[in-house]
Amino acid sequence: MASTTKTVVDKTVQPILFDSKNNDQRSTQEKQQPQSTPSSRDGILPSIERLHRLHGTSILLDASTLLRLPASTYATSCTIFHRAYHRLSLRKHCVWSVAMGCILLASKVEEEPRSIHSIILTFAHIYRRRRLRVGDDISKYHYGAADAEADNCAVLNDQEKENVVRSVKPMSMLGPVYAEWKEALFNIENVILQTLGFTLYWIPDSHPHKFILYFVRVLEIDDNEVAQKAWDYCNDSCRIDLCVRCEPEIMACAAILMACSSNEIELPLVPCPWWEVFIGGNRDGDLSAVCNAILSVGDEENMEIRRAKYAFVPSLLDKTSFNDPESYLWSKAD
Repeated sequence: MASTTKTVVDKTVQPILFDSKNNDQRSTQEKQQPQSTPSSRDGILPSIERLHRLHGTSILLDASTLLRLPASTYATSCTIFHRAYHRLSLRKHCVWSVAMGCILLASKVEEEPRSIHSIILTFAHIYRRRRLRVGDDISKYHYGAADAEADNCAVLNDQEKENVVRSVKPMSMLGPVYAEWKEALFNIENVILQTLGFTLYWIPDSHPHKFILYFVRVLEIDDNEVAQKAWDYCNDSCRIDLCVRCEPEIMACAAILMACSSNEIELPLVPCPWWEVFIGGNRDGDLSAVCNAILSVGDEENMEIRRAKYAFVPSLLDKTSFNDPESYLWSKAD
């Protein structure tokens, strides 16, 4: 008798990370799905797991920008990231190492290869920048106060911190600091590949970005600003695990709906809402849930979201991470 157990290769909907404060706003589909993830089974609250996932995807965004990777590669790296953490626990693997592995794998999948050396230097630069901003006011700076405090971490003024970031020499490929980053990168690449069954080829075809232009054309929307804004919303959706639990068509429709609403463009609602043409009927609740989830990511008034986006958030590993406070890298960062 064949086993009915779902494997990691199955492209099925996975457990959901929701904000417990907005539990009543979740759709029927969300409430019916299991909430268990490896991290939650290790005693990590959904709100804390969400914070660390936002932190990881913010690192991916910074790295993609510095490495000049296209949006599709960033989206692929985020999908790999979220799928990995539906099989891995934050108690076992920190977001910094997983983010590095996701960038490396995404660049290969999307045929936008970047050298190991450039990836390590990029992540070391992001780490150094966030490390130097520990102790700053998170409501004021884009790189704000971290959860961690360490001796002498905030003794420099703003100009001195910027000078350190600009003038630091690239690390030697033969030094111990480079070796730490390289070992973390190679180890996590193997872990992610084994976790996801070495099956990544289909991910680039599952991004909502690929549906935006087609849907806009069918809806006869001539405003390029709407398409751009919808594209931006799709980028925001990569920060949370929507790519794991929702079909890309729903995310594309949600992005177009919010973009049209912002630009005061009305789309047909009779004889049926326009989105039913693309995603079928009885999906209003799911569409609303996706819209709310994407909008919540852009809430700059939420200090937890700002901390995840711009600060350094220490890992939840049972043993300290390779770049946690008081680690060797932490003492050598600046």
